[in-house]
Amino acid sequence: MAAVFAPAPMSAHGGFDHLLGTVVKVSNDVLTIKTTAGNADVKLDKQTDLTKNGKRAKLTDLKAGARVVVDLHKGDQDKVAHSVRIGAPSKPVNPQAHGLHK
Repeated sequence: MAAVFAPAPMSAHGGFDHLLGTVVKVSNDVLTIKTTAGNADVKLDKQTDLTKNGKRAKLTDLKAGARVVVDLHKGDQDKVAHSVRIGAPSKPVNPQAHGLHK
């Protein structure tokens, strides 16, 4: 898992590393996120703070395609999410809007 996580783009401040991406799946308390560098896995536990639109969210709100910002304690080797902020789902590309239709 750590090898998959390592290349993910992160920024850091306030004692946290921040991981940005789109939810691929949630399975066995592991959140898989698609980032610009590839997929990254982070663990979720009972202390992970889930929010959506500034309000408390549930694990079921982590749906494939939703945009997320994950905060991890800086240097955490176990990659347990401190918090996950859930945003709007990614919008699919409309091929007709880009002149790609036949």
